[in-house]
Amino acid sequence: MNIEIFKGYRQFVSEQGVIFYYDGYLSQPIITAMGEALRGKLEAEDSSTKATRKVFSAFVEMMQNIVHYADADASSEKKSNAFGNVAVGFKDQHYFIVSGNTVATSHIERLSSKLEAIRAMSLDEIKAEYKRKLRGGAEEQDENSKGAGLGFLTVARDASEPIEFLFEPILGSGNALSFFYLKATV
Repeated sequence: MNIEIFKGYRQFVSEQGVIFYYDGYLSQPIITAMGEALRGKLEAEDSSTKATRKVFSAFVEMMQNIVHYADADASSEKKSNAFGNVAVGFKDQHYFIVSGNTVATSHIERLSSKLEAIRAMSLDEIKAEYKRKLRGGAEEQDENSKGAGLGFLTVARDASEPIEFLFEPILGSGNALSFFYLKATV
């Protein structure tokens, strides 16, 4: 890497308010270590306890989403590990968490539908749906979910604005893979 590119990158992330960034393979131990580093950074910046809790909660849910649902890049040598990225920052008096990972293009319609439905809900509706799903148990679970199906609802519940998302086709994947970006503002 050219040192001037690194210098430009550092300046760019600083201007964007990024305080934490990771791009690479993820596992539960890596998420735990990143979570501890992020919590320490937030506490060092004297963030409120409520803001720290919400940022941390959204961060963990978004990282778990990558570990459980990222589709392996066909060119990846480490198919057993999920690959993704995350940025946490502070800009315009709000924290933001942005994550990204590869998904099968065939999942976009289902994910978009689920996320648009959550975006259309009020905070009270999100909280009510969260509680309903908690009570619903296994019979309520989405067949594609590896958990209770609460991840997106948890992120939306902790966000101060509607969650944002974007899918971008991955060139060279034969249209089989796309990159999925998810953003929460706290």
